[in-house]
Order: sequence, then structure tokens, then C-alpha cells
Amino acid sequence: QKVCCEPVNGICLCSPQMLLIHLLAGGSTIKDVIGSCHRHVMATEFGVTDGHDQDSNISIVYPKTAGAASVDRSPFVNVDTTTIEGIQRAKRMGFANSGLADCAVTPFLYEANDLFTATAKGRLFSLFRHPVERAVSMFYYLQIATWEPTYRPELQRWSLEEYAKSSVVENNWMTRQLASVPTEALDESHLRIAMDVVRKKFVVGIMKKMEESMGRFEKFFRWTYRVNPTNQEVCRSRLVTSGGSNSNSKNKKEKPKAGDVSWELLAEQNVYDIQLYQYIETLFEEQEALVSSVADEFRLDEATCCKCEPPTYPFEGFECPRAVQN
Repeated sequence: QKVCCEPVNGICLCSPQMLLIHLLAGGSTIKDVIGSCHRHVMATEFGVTDGHDQDSNISIVYPKTAGAASVDRSPFVNVDTTTIEGIQRAKRMGFANSGLADCAVTPFLYEANDLFTATAKGRLFSLFRHPVERAVSMFYYLQIATWEPTYRPELQRWSLEEYAKSSVVENNWMTRQLASVPTEALDESHLRIAMDVVRKKFVVGIMKKMEESMGRFEKFFRWTYRVNPTNQEVCRSRLVTSGGSNSNSKNKKEKPKAGDVSWELLAEQNVYDIQLYQYIETLFEEQEALVSSVADEFRLDEATCCKCEPPTYPFEGFECPRAVQN
């Protein structure tokens, strides 16, 4: 079982089990890089596809992906940490003490506490986006996300301004999640709680600084390539540059600017989130000190290749992902 080293400024500099808090648009790209490129064992909703939601024992599985037939499948734990029911099932199956997952993904900060124990702890990190930009992205995403329970096809007939004035639009969603205030009226005390949680518990990234944020996570958690560094770097570059799952290439829409009516309406719905985001931007700069001694190309400098001939492995050992093709 992985354990945490001595903390620096309250944050561990070695890698316990990682928990990606998928609060905002942008987390999908990070998730793709961690799983598809770094080939870490992930705990996400994908782990229960191919009938693995019926499994009784916890294990690493290789569900079929949408990629080409020649593409190796990625490893997942057969649990879904993105729903409260899935978190409860993972707890019953002994997720924490199994030590199988390198990274778990969830939008549920407090419920996710059940994924860990006193001897199997995690470290939180997340990628953050300006709240108004996130709200705009959410408006367009809900129009096309047929796979989501929140799919709203009727929004295709709405204007962004109509959405911003409706009861459907989210209100200070990030502050509510971090302060655990789902529906009640918010005040400054809830904003202070959210800021305190982020400062004490999170390694933060900023979506508009995707490359720097990805590098920050890699250096902080000491992620290095272990499978095939050349291919893994190509994979990373493609996703970080293109935006990966967040690109919404089929749904490109004009985005409002500050001062536009729709922008200002959405800003009114996110007064606390905007202040929180500004704080996170400052925190992002401060946390650079946590990895200032780590080389920018750490992921490559310490790389090994378990799928090369002859294969190489890190000193501490590494279990190479199975070659399971679609």
C-alpha cells in the first residue's frame, strides 16, 4: 500500500492514491492524459462497462474502448466512483485497501471520503475554469451529451441569454460543492469554507494554462512514463494541445465576452464562484514552489519502457499493462 511522505506546506510530495475531483469542464482532458497516456489504473464510470457492474470481487479490468482495433485497452478498476451509489459499492468491495487504483475520479468531494481509510489515504487535485466560461460550456454540452442523465435536448432551441435567466442554470456550483451547500442560500462564510478547503486539500490546475497545469500534476505526483515513452509523449501532446474530451468539436458555438448581456447574467449566478476562481488563480502561482526543484521534463527524464525490447523497469518495480486490443 502506498503511503504519504512528510508534507511540505501541508501537501505530500510523494504519491498516495490520487483523487481527481472532477468539478469543472477541463477535468476530462486531465483524466484522458492520466489514463490513456500515462496508463495509470483508473477508477471512473468506464470501469463498470462491459458488464463489470455485476462483478462481486474488486479487480483490474480492460473494458472495450471506442478506439481502433489495434489500440491497447486501458486498465480500470471495476467500480464507478462518479456516482454516490458507485462510491458505496466501491466501499463495500474494499476499494481503498485493495490498492488497485492509481487515480479515482469523482465530482463528489465529501462522499468520496468513503473511498479511503486511515491507512489508505488519497490526495485531491482538480483543474479549474472561469465560472462563466464553464457555464457557457455546460449550456452547449447539455445539448449534445446523450450519455448524461442531465442531457437536455430542448436547450438546442434556447438562446444562451434564455438559459442564463432560467431555473435550469447552475448557481455558484463550485462553491456549493466545496462548502457542501447544495440548495441553501449562500453567504460569505460559505465562500471562506470553499477557499479553505481548496487551500488545505487541493493541488490546483487552471484550464487556460493546460500545459503548465499538466506539468504541475506530473511533477507533484512524480508521474513518469513506464510503458512506451515515445508513444506516451505523442498521446499527451495531442490531448493537451487539442483539449481532448473537452474540445466538443461537433458543437462549436460563439462564446460571449465580458460585458455581453449573457456573460453578465451568468456572472450574477456565479458571484461567489468568480471570487473563488480568482483565489485559485493566486493559489496556482503559490503552489509552483511545491515543485520548483523538480525538472520540467521529469516525466521523460525518469522514464522506463516495459513494452520495449528489451524492456526496462523502474527500481521499485512496475506491472506493465496487459496488451488487450479492441
